[in-house]
Amino acid sequence: MLKTLFVCDDSTGANASAILLNKINLKTLSAINQCDLPDYSAYDALAVSTDSRAVEESVARDRVLKVLKQFENEEIIVLNKRVDSTLRGNLGAELNAFKEVFPNRKIAIVPAFPKSGRICVNGQVYVNGISLESTDVAKDPKMPINTSDAYTLFKKQFNGSLVNLYKDVYSDKFALAEKIKEAYEKYDGIIFDAETNEDIALISRALCVSDCSVITVDPGVFTFYYTREQIKAGVKEEKFLYLVGSVVDTTFKQLKYVRGKNTFKVIPLNPIDLLEENNVEAIGKDVLNKIKVSTHNHIAISTFDLDNRVILDLFKIAKEKQIEVDDVSKIINLSLAKIAKYILENYKIKGIFSSGGDTTLSFLMDNDAKGIELIDEVLPLCVYGKVVEGTFNGLPIITKGGMIGNEDAYLLISEYFEGVM
Repeated sequence: MLKTLFVCDDSTGANASAILLNKINLKTLSAINQCDLPDYSAYDALAVSTDSRAVEESVARDRVLKVLKQFENEEIIVLNKRVDSTLRGNLGAELNAFKEVFPNRKIAIVPAFPKSGRICVNGQVYVNGISLESTDVAKDPKMPINTSDAYTLFKKQFNGSLVNLYKDVYSDKFALAEKIKEAYEKYDGIIFDAETNEDIALISRALCVSDCSVITVDPGVFTFYYTREQIKAGVKEEKFLYLVGSVVDTTFKQLKYVRGKNTFKVIPLNPIDLLEENNVEAIGKDVLNKIKVSTHNHIAISTFDLDNRVILDLFKIAKEKQIEVDDVSKIINLSLAKIAKYILENYKIKGIFSSGGDTTLSFLMDNDAKGIELIDEVLPLCVYGKVVEGTFNGLPIITKGGMIGNEDAYLLISEYFEGVM
């Protein structure tokens, strides 16, 4: 059964959108002739080119209609109208064909491809910071563009109703889901703002929470994230665990960034409590309960509180306990490792991340691991691999130093984890 069907107005667009699904291990096929489709029974996703970008409006609609009629009785999870990243073509006319064949599905438009410089802000489309109508695309001899307003471009041929949702309402997936449901009660389609991939991921999660059946409309990235979310929704939820023993400023800013974007659940631990072995089991149980009720898939256990950051005086603690300064850090990291072990033994964790060399070493040694099979570089000085031997042999793991990476490092790591798992 097809999971995703792309209907594209040209073949290069079909290829560009479909290839993204390979990142989530879906087998994809791009068809160049909408009138003679190849056997797609062995594929998860099919991209069909209608070669309709520069044809007459009625011809474009008819070509899309003929493709869709072949799939109207199939239970396809994600239906996509792939559009040009600069919004050229018969946008509204081709959406009319979708609404005719699939009248019960709403339309979700995300006219953005952030990593290619295409974004949508307050309903206006920009290419590398330049308004769409001021770029070279405006001079296209076949399809000149005279506006940057996404609503105007899509509504020009579309028979249904559209509305914009601006980024100022993107607080979290549940709040956004409510806005989406309210909009779909009155309108056939929504045009979403998006400046970053994380905006698009949030939109995708919110649509899944809203439980609205939609047709995705975009240059490809949105459909990738939405397909991923739909597939995840059909699988038992599993989480990723992040052990953060580093207390440097870089780590603090990185965790604060992802918490602010609502992509991580950050659970702070009091490092003073971690110095007492008798506290570890109770702390582990408390953390596990918080993980079970969390709606986030990425859980960070941190030895500092983002809202009340306190730097321990290790020399003072060492003197009071009559131990070496280095031993204070080792005790804290060992307690963190034991808490992680308790969670791994009592909850389905797909992969683990460790920040700081001492934290990583404590986790591996406490669980009798012999090393890490190194597989890939996630970021410069940040690696992905699998634990070798010990209690958690084969467990996917990403490690990095506390001072490594930019502000968005944890976001990139979380995207990598989800891409390979």
